[in-house]
Order: sequence, then C-alpha cells, then structure tokens
Amino acid sequence: MTAPVVETSPGSGSSHPSTLRDAAIDVLIVAVWFAMAGAVGAVVWWQVTTLPKISRAGDSASQAPDQLVNQVGIDGWFFVVALVGGLLSGIVLLAWRRRDPLLMVFLVALGGGLAAWVTVRTGLALGPSPELAALRDLAEGDQVSMQLRLHAPGIAWVWPIAALMGALLQLWVLAKPERDQT
Repeated sequence: MTAPVVETSPGSGSSHPSTLRDAAIDVLIVAVWFAMAGAVGAVVWWQVTTLPKISRAGDSASQAPDQLVNQVGIDGWFFVVALVGGLLSGIVLLAWRRRDPLLMVFLVALGGGLAAWVTVRTGLALGPSPELAALRDLAEGDQVSMQLRLHAPGIAWVWPIAALMGALLQLWVLAKPERDQT
C-alpha cells in the first residue's frame, strides 16, 4: 500500500520552510563573516596604528603636541580598515549569496555594524591598559601609550556604510545581468 501523493501548486506556500531555512543560512553566513572581518580588521588596525604617548605630570597626564598626529591617526587608520573591509565584504557577500538581494543588502548593512562593534571592542582589548591607571605607578615624566580606542565615535559608521556601498556596487555595477532562459 502506498501513501497518496499530494501535489501543491507553486503559490500554495510549500516553499515556506525552505525560504526560511535559506534566509536563516544567509543570516548565519553574514553574521559569521562580519564577526571574523571585524576581528581581522581589529588586528590590522592594531598593527598599523602608532599609539600616541602621554606623560605623567604631577597628578595629571599631559601629551606632547607632536603626539596629537598619532591620536588622529588612530581614527584615520580605523577609517581605512573599515572602508576597505566594508567594501570588500559587501561585494563578496552579494556576489556569493544572490538568492534574495534585498535581504542580503539589509543583512550586509547590519553586519557592517557588527563588524564595527567587534573591531572597536577587539582593538580596545589588543591595545594597552587604561593609560591613567598605568600612569599611577610611574615616576614624574615617564610615558605610557594611549589605548587603542576611537576618539571620534562617528567613524564607526564607516563599516556599515562601506558594506552597504559595496553591496550596491556589486548589484548595480559589477553583477552580470541574468538572461531569461525561456
């Protein structure tokens, strides 16, 4: 005895579990991709940045004027790392996962925010300890490196904006148009 075969029409919702599973896979791929990209970006940011030094001056800290360039460089290098990482991530992910472009563009923009958060947190962990705590144990005039943290927090928006721009670049410029096979 065989079970009856029930045929469903394409619009009857039979593909709903498959669509949800595909969307969940896309979410997982984007989350893992951007978490790893953020961690790699943090290591690159840490390696290329020259951390400014601050000196102990009595009960306070002071910074030489020439160290301000290095302080600005922290944000500048974050900008470069986030721009390159975001653009490449957006292009690669949209070229790889073309099933639902609208969902992928949304996920890439959110993933860029995740990458920015991971980069900032990992960079803070990789850099030196808080400078004021380190200065307490030093003699007058001794120097310590500043922490690897953003001084202009708006720079963190570069990751999601660059990822979104990379995704749109892939969709509108780099993608080959699909031809109907009818």
